[in-house]
Amino acid sequence: MAFKITARTLLELGAELISSDSVAIYELVKNSVDADSDVVRVDVQCILPYSRYIQALEILDEASVPVADLRQNVERWLAADAPVAAKRRFLASLDAASNTSSFRQAIISAYEAGNYIQVADDGDGMSLRDLDEIFLTIGTRSRRKKKAEWTRDGTTPPRPLLGDKGVGRLSVMRLGDRLEVVTSTAGERRWNELNINWGLFNHDSDALLHEVDVEPNVGQVKADPKVSGTTIRISRLRSDWDRQKFGDLLKSDFSRMVDPFDRRRGNRLFRITYNGEQVTLPVIAKRLFDLAHAVVVCDFAYTDDGAAKLTGEMDYRLHTHKKKTINLNEVQLVSLAATKSSKVLRSLGAFRVEFLWFNRIHLTALEGLGTKNDVLDLVRQWSGGLMVFRDGFRINPYGGPDDDWLQLDKRAFGRRGYKLNRQQVIGRVNLSWRNRHLVEQTNRQGLVDNEHKEALVAVLQRILEDFKTFSQQVDDDLKKEDLTSLDVLKNRVASAKTDLQKRIRQIAVDAPSQAGALNEVERLVKQLAAQIDGVDEIIDDYKDERRKFVHLAGLGLMVELILHELGRASGNTLSTLEGVDAAILPGKLPAVFTTLETQLKTLQKRIQTLDPLSTARRQTKEPFVVQEIVQQIVDARSAQAQRHSVAVLISSDLKQPWRIRAVKGMLIQILENLLSNSFYWLKQQMVIDAKFKPRIEISIDAGGQTISVTDNGPGIPAEEAEEVFKPFVSAKPPGHGSGLGLYIGRELAEYHNWQLYLAPGSKPSQQLNTFVLDLTPGSKA
Repeated sequence: MAFKITARTLLELGAELISSDSVAIYELVKNSVDADSDVVRVDVQCILPYSRYIQALEILDEASVPVADLRQNVERWLAADAPVAAKRRFLASLDAASNTSSFRQAIISAYEAGNYIQVADDGDGMSLRDLDEIFLTIGTRSRRKKKAEWTRDGTTPPRPLLGDKGVGRLSVMRLGDRLEVVTSTAGERRWNELNINWGLFNHDSDALLHEVDVEPNVGQVKADPKVSGTTIRISRLRSDWDRQKFGDLLKSDFSRMVDPFDRRRGNRLFRITYNGEQVTLPVIAKRLFDLAHAVVVCDFAYTDDGAAKLTGEMDYRLHTHKKKTINLNEVQLVSLAATKSSKVLRSLGAFRVEFLWFNRIHLTALEGLGTKNDVLDLVRQWSGGLMVFRDGFRINPYGGPDDDWLQLDKRAFGRRGYKLNRQQVIGRVNLSWRNRHLVEQTNRQGLVDNEHKEALVAVLQRILEDFKTFSQQVDDDLKKEDLTSLDVLKNRVASAKTDLQKRIRQIAVDAPSQAGALNEVERLVKQLAAQIDGVDEIIDDYKDERRKFVHLAGLGLMVELILHELGRASGNTLSTLEGVDAAILPGKLPAVFTTLETQLKTLQKRIQTLDPLSTARRQTKEPFVVQEIVQQIVDARSAQAQRHSVAVLISSDLKQPWRIRAVKGMLIQILENLLSNSFYWLKQQMVIDAKFKPRIEISIDAGGQTISVTDNGPGIPAEEAEEVFKPFVSAKPPGHGSGLGLYIGRELAEYHNWQLYLAPGSKPSQQLNTFVLDLTPGSKA
């Protein structure tokens, strides 16, 4: 026994699965490319719009209009821009019809002959056997097998293969009810032909698939046996194909079928005509690349030992030229992809990301592009986020007007002041056949949901988020420069004020009659100076508010840690209680209470670290012993260390207690943030290395007055030694870090005139693993 497949099942795989007419044509184009054709000819002819054709058939059914009058109506309905000769042939085929029945047959035949979509190429073509065993076999695996061979052998293919499902040819069912294929391989003497009436596969039929006879035939003799290629014509079209619709498809869909960043490729590949008139694809204006306010280019690739890495550069051009490098190692990528192993990333395959960013407020009229509105329209035409291309050909619908697959707009409109949305971004993601785990859905509506797609999305979102943070930092730095300019201005006003007062006094001596006017001038100068001086109060208020913010944000991070531990301890306690069998409670009671005691002790230690952070004590300096505070913090994390098999060591050669006077809670916050980061990244390292032995060492040096925290995790690139201390900069994925921990730690250190920094390595390019807190009084000037 086997499955029995009805003929109408093909409708589900073709006409009703493919989402748009442009996608249906695109499937034919990809087949031509896979056949190694350098040029694909797409011809669309529309003599009588589909809606008018249906109207004519309805009038015939109702017999409400005489045939002669209907013929006149049809003549008026013909497309004005259709070729004159084609319109004459269309009308001539109706002239012989004398009654309703013959007119019906005539208009059906004329519509089929006059309205069509044709895709032709000069590729490899198909033999009669190919038509039978490949084209008429649904779900052929020949291309998928070929890709698997390339992957297995590590060979470079002579050309990419875009298709591999073996169902793309069914997309033509969406376009029209008739299919005609004329094809031949080089060396054959005749053309091979296949004609299919898709109407035989409709939902009204209960016929099984094998009962519908479809037979390829040998056709006409070729003028030149060396010629090869395939021509596919779809007729009895199912929708209107007027110039407006075709123009919209050309602008929105056809122009993006081939990577538009490769500006000439589309028009090199396509030869497109509409009603006999040749048209060209729109291309991204070269000036737009120069006009972009920022350019970002990143590469996801692999090291020599196969580890995943992400490198790239962000070039922010608005108001200034600021650049930032991107360098994420495999541990960081595992973290942001939230995957349980490095296997997904190592099998994801290399790809490139490139996008242009425009601040539309700063767009202006440009010679060659037009007015400001013209420039805005150009950006709007090509923007939409990140389009995805495989071997230069688009994967729909990513980066389209109605697609927010990376949630750019969702994030933009969900946050106040968010400056990155899809209408500002023109970009692409370049995949290849090697990204074989990123599989397109059968309906051609994006990639199949799997862990590889999730990893891709996570990486892309991280790039976009990093750019948003970087651009905001650049703008903030410019604002800080404005504040610095204010200090310069104040000094100049003070100097000018002194000089002016001297001159006024001299003039008063030389011209006593002008003393009254000069007194008014001096009063205005003093008033201006007082207004400038008033800015000091604003700045002081700002600094005070900033200190409050840092404290509250730090307290929030600590509360988050406590709540996490509280939730975990409470959960374990409840699990313990739920696991007790009431019938045997007396015998198990000691063990139960031992477990409860352990959980409560852990909770108590965590709460103890929170007490010094209370509002009443947050800025109260007091004497305390450094070793005791460090030991308290480590004890509070003992359960976590045991849970994740992390060895936490405290090293000190001190025989006497090291006593300092400071805000105890602030020191706790600094060290807690450092340990929190170490624990997180050690866990990520364990994901990719099962043999890894995580270790944290806290070194107390009273002589040098430093506390150092070192771990053997992935570390931080030397070039990012200062970057990590900026607010909202984090290598962790959303939900695992706010990017404030190190920033707050440094702010709290500066409150005491301490320093917090990453210890430099012996080599400029090496990863840094040691944070140093320098408690030397006044170490931070």
